[in-house]
Amino acid sequence: MSKVPATDPSLAFVLDLCNTHDLLEDPPDRLTIPLVDHITTHHGLPLFGLTPPDLEPLRSVRSTLYAVFATNSVPHQTDLLNHLFTTHAAVPRLLEGVGMAAVGGEGAVGKLAVLAADVLARVIAEGSADRLRTCVGDPCRCVYVDRTKANRQRYCCELCNDRMASAAYRRRNR
Repeated sequence: MSKVPATDPSLAFVLDLCNTHDLLEDPPDRLTIPLVDHITTHHGLPLFGLTPPDLEPLRSVRSTLYAVFATNSVPHQTDLLNHLFTTHAAVPRLLEGVGMAAVGGEGAVGKLAVLAADVLARVIAEGSADRLRTCVGDPCRCVYVDRTKANRQRYCCELCNDRMASAAYRRRNR
């Protein structure tokens, strides 16, 4: 059985960033610079200094991060994260209390990408890759980390769980 990842503000930040594209919202893509700044400060991280021209590159980073959650293949997850590290000029550093960590990144989007890729890489290195998931509730595809002891969580939240249970009940009783 895999290990439950430690609670980390950077990991919570990545979840919230990926979930700025939510199929249950209208419009589904809610990514804006003020929203990213809000998410960043909410999780106690320093602001990245994003500007409006950073929005499209940020969407690309978000898509790559989402793909890490969407795949069940550790080699594919590793390739995606290594691509982010290479693209955004990450530098490995030995940090006290953390071990090896990726730092750096060119520009605001690069710094954000390196921070996000680093936290996901640490989760994978700890043996918790299978805990990074996307919701199976239809049409929701939000990302989440399965923190249950049994490692059997299928939905991102109780709302999706309840929605899908109600839909199954209606199908059975037609």
